[in-house]
Amino acid sequence: MSGSALVSLGARAMFAASAGLQTTGHNIANANVAGYSRQRTETLTSAGQFTGAGFFGKGADVVGVARSYDEHLTRRAATTLSQSSHDRTRYEQLTRLEQVFGLGEQGIGYSANQLFSAMSDVASRPLDLPSRSVVLARASEVTARFNGAAASLGALQDGVSDDLRLQVAEANQLAGSIASANRQIAELKALGRPPNDLLDQREQLVNRLSQLIQVTTVPADDGTLSVYIAGGQSLVLGDDAAELRRTTDPADSVRSALGIVSGGVLRLIADDAIGGGTMSGLLQFQNDDLQVAQEMVDELAQSLVERVNAQQALGFDMLGNPGEPLFAPIDPLLSPASSMRVVMTDPRGLAAASLDADNGNALAMTALRDERFVNTPRFPNITFGEAYAQLISEVGVRVQGAMAASDISAAVATSAESARASKSGVNLDEEAAMLIQHQQSYQAAAKVLQVAQSVFQELLDATRR
Repeated sequence: MSGSALVSLGARAMFAASAGLQTTGHNIANANVAGYSRQRTETLTSAGQFTGAGFFGKGADVVGVARSYDEHLTRRAATTLSQSSHDRTRYEQLTRLEQVFGLGEQGIGYSANQLFSAMSDVASRPLDLPSRSVVLARASEVTARFNGAAASLGALQDGVSDDLRLQVAEANQLAGSIASANRQIAELKALGRPPNDLLDQREQLVNRLSQLIQVTTVPADDGTLSVYIAGGQSLVLGDDAAELRRTTDPADSVRSALGIVSGGVLRLIADDAIGGGTMSGLLQFQNDDLQVAQEMVDELAQSLVERVNAQQALGFDMLGNPGEPLFAPIDPLLSPASSMRVVMTDPRGLAAASLDADNGNALAMTALRDERFVNTPRFPNITFGEAYAQLISEVGVRVQGAMAASDISAAVATSAESARASKSGVNLDEEAAMLIQHQQSYQAAAKVLQVAQSVFQELLDATRR
């Protein structure tokens, strides 16, 4: 082998070892960077040179840097993360909902019981104005509890709308970034090799987007990645991104809905088509959990108002007049809980008397505590106390179910991410071993060059003799 051939072989070996050192160092530097995929230098044996004595090797050629990546594991990690985000978001919202309905002295049930107890005092002293005033005060406390619950539920709805607005803005920003990354990747891949670090960055953008809304990705031959949501609606195609938009639900202007703008046209996205992600969790909470709680509170408020006012109408006040409403009649256009209020201001207007006795109607009002006057779609023929307990139980069951779902999906997501990381993540012990191996290869290649230089020098010296 000539000295020049040996120099060429040593140079190739040194370059291969140097490339391995650089790639390994890059892995070590990014070991703690989220979403980074381990890289490996790819080398191939150079074609041998034929001589009369046979083929002599010419070393190795560096052909590229490969990215450790498994499409199936990556897609599973993103899908499970999306479901985990959905479950966690719904659980967090439900814990806030649970705080709306107090137990003990803070609850609506307790204040209603106090109202019935105050009516019992009037039954004992029907002509006592202070006892009558206590009834009005207790009625005001009941309305305040209902009004407060309605206001808290409204605040939760406003929070859902605000969160959706922020998350839609973030999703649109991520979609735009993915489209921009697609353009850069397509341009760079056209040069011959995919840009590994940029691919990792795009994958991180997709993962973050999947936490907001469940996505499906389809790779293209030019290196771009199409992103679809809601069962097939395109959010990113090549370097073009559509726009998500938070809008109002056509069936209820208070509630939020999601839509996508494509070609200048806004198309609503069905809630059950969104899949996972925090936006899906918010919408499920809004359209199911929060809606049920609002309906139950309103049914309780309406039942109490209508039954107490109906009993008032059956009695007579201190002046002998038929009883007037204690509560304002329910306006069918308004929420009963939020609009509930006491209209009676004069304690003498309390209809304690009946045709038979001064306290006959007050006794009947007291008996409302044990009467099954709550008979609505969600509360079939039960007492007010039982109905409120059922409301508390309903919310509690949902909280416990959401907590269990959140724990399970979080564990599944963690397992899926671990499986992805085992394929794509950096193992520092392994990289340290590779670093030593490449270092030894580099030193050996340098020795080859040193020998080649010595041989070449001896050849030069021989020609001068």
